[in-house]
Amino acid sequence: MQVRSVNGTYSSVRFLLILIAATAAAQPAALIEEQTHRSLVMAGARAYRVYLPPAYRTSRTTRYPVIYWFHGYEAENEARDAALAAYAAANPVILVDSGPADTTGQFPLYFPELIEQIDKTLRTIADRDHRAVTGSAAGGFLAIWQAAKCPDLVASASSFGAPPEAPTGPQGFDVDTSLADLYPTLDPVRIRQVAAASSLAETLDFHLDAFAHPLPKPAAFNHADPYPNFGIWDWEVVSDRRRPAFTVLENVSRAGFRSTVREWIPAGAALSEVKLSITSPRLYTPAAVYPVTSIRLRDGQVRRATQQADARGRLSFDIDGDAYEIGIGAAPGGAPGVANGIALSGFEIVGAAWASAGQPVQVRLKFWNKGAARSATTLLQLESPTSGVKFKTPSARLSSLAPGESVTLPVTFTIDRPAISGARIVAVDGEIRLSIDVPVYPAAPALADYRIADGLTVAPYTHPLGEGNRDGHAAPGESFAVLLPDAGARRAAELFTNDACVDNTVRISEGGTRISLPAIRPTCEPGHRIQLLARIGLNYFALEIPVWYRNP
Repeated sequence: MQVRSVNGTYSSVRFLLILIAATAAAQPAALIEEQTHRSLVMAGARAYRVYLPPAYRTSRTTRYPVIYWFHGYEAENEARDAALAAYAAANPVILVDSGPADTTGQFPLYFPELIEQIDKTLRTIADRDHRAVTGSAAGGFLAIWQAAKCPDLVASASSFGAPPEAPTGPQGFDVDTSLADLYPTLDPVRIRQVAAASSLAETLDFHLDAFAHPLPKPAAFNHADPYPNFGIWDWEVVSDRRRPAFTVLENVSRAGFRSTVREWIPAGAALSEVKLSITSPRLYTPAAVYPVTSIRLRDGQVRRATQQADARGRLSFDIDGDAYEIGIGAAPGGAPGVANGIALSGFEIVGAAWASAGQPVQVRLKFWNKGAARSATTLLQLESPTSGVKFKTPSARLSSLAPGESVTLPVTFTIDRPAISGARIVAVDGEIRLSIDVPVYPAAPALADYRIADGLTVAPYTHPLGEGNRDGHAAPGESFAVLLPDAGARRAAELFTNDACVDNTVRISEGGTRISLPAIRPTCEPGHRIQLLARIGLNYFALEIPVWYRNP
């Protein structure tokens, strides 16, 4: 088609340009609003930007899911902002850009308040199944971490180029946190992690799909929190902790839970001096009396008591930061309680100092009866949601246990790839599913070129590493670091072992690197050879270190 121009000539090119411009003008743009509100958590005004779909103004009753974008202290990114606007223009979703977002201090506590503000002022679908978080770099770390802290508030999380570790927790006693350590707590959240340059639209599409296919609330959940006080799935935790650590809850359900306060996860020392108060949701019959069994896992001490649910149907537990299994039995008259009282509380690797990918892993799983009555003998079926796990025998017979009694069951499995965050073993008895995570490391070459720092100060470190007589040997009663060659220098390694002669619960961080400071137990005989797995960056090495005689 040709159109006659004002000067009498015909131009199809001019018409095409006019057509393109008209088409672009016909495409509705996203509505972009800059908003502020008064935050009680942040004790001041907070700004955020909202991207609304074009139909938001004309459709007065339609409600929308929400994706929260976290940004840090990086410079303005016009291309990213344009991409967010374009996505909101083409999809029925609200995007909220919030920041600067910190992984420590008050911002992680501010997020629930921001959700409340958005749900109060915009037409949102105000439930976790239609709420997501994402971000890039530090904001991407925060998105995944925030989902681990608040899986009851968000159903999906994603990140662009997120660092694997960052400090989290209260300002002044924050703790280094690895996303890999949090994966066991993210079961009810859909996760996507991509490189920084990946398509933003594809990741936002992932969230739209997650809105359509949300994961359900778990029957039992795990949680690790660096804040002394927190709420999760309507459970409330209050403590007097004023030092860096994690409060760890595992296998939490109406039947009970396992709790510990650890210096770091997953295997830091338990802080028994911390006092905890844990209050359940409204799970029980108001005023009904329930038998409660407490097992201190360190020494197997069993205590039994009864507790009356309050007028709202809640139970409260006052314990310390040691590792405990808490079992809640059935109240007289059939009020709900624990089904069979069985808990899977730990594991021991047999015949090796750590579990390796591609090799048979032999473990002994420890089961307790934390209920109020003898359990029945049952045949447990063994499963794993971790890709590549195969069991030598897919079942194990668990004999009848008296209240407070424990037993270990041997299980052998293989996995074809490392699973440092844990190869999950699930023991299934009907509707009851008991799980535990076993770290599995890559095959590692032997290395003899190491150095022991038992109280030595070694460059580039500014403080002594370990405590000892500084003779360069690991002796009973000493703690030490292991220094390995790395890019022309000596670097202190993160260490893993199952050796009973070693207390490997002390770990520090310097320059963003994790350093283990294991201690040789005083009862360890000189001449014993310790098997250690050492990690420097992404490289693993197998070490054999002799226990030395202690010199003055």
